[in-house]
Amino acid sequence: MLTGTIPFDRYPGLAPLFHDFLRGLPEFFPDPPTMEAAAARAKRLLGTRARIPAEAFRTRVTEAEAMARDLAAGRAVAVVSGHQVGLFTGPLFTITKAFDAIRTARELREAGVPAVPVFWALTDDHDLAEIARTARPGKEGPEIIVLEGADRANRRPVGGIPLPQKVSEVLESFRTDARAPEAGETLEAFARRYAPGVSYGEAFIETLFDLVGNEPLLVLDPRGAPMRRPAAEFLLLAARKEKEVRESLRAATARLESAGKSVPVAYRPEVFPFFSVAGEERRRIEDLAATVEAVEKGSVWPSTDVLTRPAFKSFLMPVAASVLGASEIAYHAQALALFPVFDLVPPVLQPRSHLVLIGPPERRAAEALGIEASQLLQPVPPTPVAIPEVEALSRIATDIQARLVSLEPGLRHLDPTLAGALETVGRKIAYQVEQLTQRIRKAAERKDETAVKRRQRLETMLLPEGTPAERLYPPLVPLLAYGRDALTAIREAAVGSTQGATIVNMGADRPAEAESVHAG
Repeated sequence: MLTGTIPFDRYPGLAPLFHDFLRGLPEFFPDPPTMEAAAARAKRLLGTRARIPAEAFRTRVTEAEAMARDLAAGRAVAVVSGHQVGLFTGPLFTITKAFDAIRTARELREAGVPAVPVFWALTDDHDLAEIARTARPGKEGPEIIVLEGADRANRRPVGGIPLPQKVSEVLESFRTDARAPEAGETLEAFARRYAPGVSYGEAFIETLFDLVGNEPLLVLDPRGAPMRRPAAEFLLLAARKEKEVRESLRAATARLESAGKSVPVAYRPEVFPFFSVAGEERRRIEDLAATVEAVEKGSVWPSTDVLTRPAFKSFLMPVAASVLGASEIAYHAQALALFPVFDLVPPVLQPRSHLVLIGPPERRAAEALGIEASQLLQPVPPTPVAIPEVEALSRIATDIQARLVSLEPGLRHLDPTLAGALETVGRKIAYQVEQLTQRIRKAAERKDETAVKRRQRLETMLLPEGTPAERLYPPLVPLLAYGRDALTAIREAAVGSTQGATIVNMGADRPAEAESVHAG
């Protein structure tokens, strides 16, 4: 069975700054990604009251309600993660982030520091083209599905946009993947949440709670009414410190460039790192003075961007640790520069868990192709076309024909008619050799076809479109294939490794005969 960790240098698509972060780059990432650092930061922040009430947090279980009260009162610190409110909760790693935050908070509590897990649902994002898409593994490769209305022209915060009628049809297309005994119940549960007319934000948050089950989790919706006042306060503070905000981002960008590092977010002097939401439109702030006036009047509300959002989280509550993806960690090389501007203590950055889910068909395909665990996220090379047995048979046939020809003079001397018989024998041997050669070639073609299907299976399930599957397929895919056990496996594998992606074996107890090399 394939087990272990795939090193990050063999995980495709990771930001170069993420690798620097893991190796240690204190100029841009001052804290090591350790629990010891997080615990020390938590102790420093303990006693800091949140700027939002306990009612600002969405919860489902009683334990989480008590945690929200403790966080608001300064009796606990936060471990924050978050993501876009994607269709069917978005890529698999979204739920992994939630489990990471839950685990990290639990480990801090075990270390003696009260900590609570908080998930930031980006309901104020307007990138509907990214949010309203999903994918499933098809027989010919990944099938990308996009709901209608998902175009780049959208400016509405997606959290309040109702799901279109087609969402039911899209969800039904996943029924092909339903192999687990409780797959029907899973589809029904998702259908109840992702029903036409329900908002993207509401469907996402409720499904997230469904997936984490009885685990305590707090969810923050930046579109919620309790968030408007502190968001306004943060924008007004940033406006008063406008020169410092702009200079800190310019300087951070210049330091990256001087160090020869790639810059995650291009610095543009004319851009102030906030959006404003007026009515149903979220747009970049162009006239800061006019926006400040409108915010003070209450006619618009501000929304942070990718660089100001980290500081805003710590402005709202004491954040001891932040669980982030590789790209998110990369842009913190710039975002962390804003914390001293607002007199905020930054969180310790923790990389999210990276998981590679592999089932019985993928295990057999990898073993048959001779692929080691560390190579699972690399493109599978094609099988060599040369057939050694054909080449060997050709050499044997040539040698036999040469030996037969050498007999001709002696046979003709004995009896001239034997030369004709010898020629007949040569033709028969050549015919039989050709027939055997064709059978060998056809057998090799059949074997190669199987190898092609195996390669296709691995690429579809592990590396669709050249990207790790956890970044494309939603949790629906493993849930429909392996049932609720998939969530247990994901939760247990979410250990926040800084070494690489953890291989998670699914369906280990499933009979091999029940699987096919075809995706679908």
